[in-house]
Amino acid sequence: MAITENEIRIRFAAPATDEARTAIKARLATAAQELALLVHELVPGSREESEAISAVELALWWAQAGVDRRYVPRAKPLAPADAEAACLAAMAEADIASAPGRL
Repeated sequence: MAITENEIRIRFAAPATDEARTAIKARLATAAQELALLVHELVPGSREESEAISAVELALWWAQAGVDRRYVPRAKPLAPADAEAACLAAMAEADIASAPGRL
């Protein structure tokens, strides 16, 4: 993805905080903590354990940054079929935007 001025503004804007974002980030943090604890429990103490836990921490950081930067509240949750359709439409739109001359 090419970096645009708008993308730079999004990346360096102060994080938005509201109840919805806080709740989502808390869910992500809980899931990441569970995974890190599982890695700690199952992987012998080693560089690999440390790297795996660091990767979970980095994944959480990026996920929370995505919530801060890109989250748009919906009026109501989508049904699974609607969510899948919306996802496929967004993927198709992104694919077309990335290669407009291909069609």
